[in-house]
Amino acid sequence: MLFKIVFYRDERQYTQQYVANIIGISRVAYRRWENNEVDFALSQLKKIAELYEVPIHEIILHSKFNRNQIISIPQKGHQYY
Repeated sequence: MLFKIVFYRDERQYTQQYVANIIGISRVAYRRWENNEVDFALSQLKKIAELYEVPIHEIILHSKFNRNQIISIPQKGHQYY
């Protein structure tokens, strides 16, 4: 199955270069995202979601995002003085 963002791009007849320019990355970097060769940068995810007019979670759910790379931040208890 093709990664969802390929479908979104093809549906709108955008080139990889056009999308890459809009979100501020190289065409090669964007191609690697489309092919699931690398995880996308979360800082760019909002731009992609806005461009394709889809919720961010839909892109993440349909990707092969490497959940093993997510770093959890331990919750600290609240201190009251």
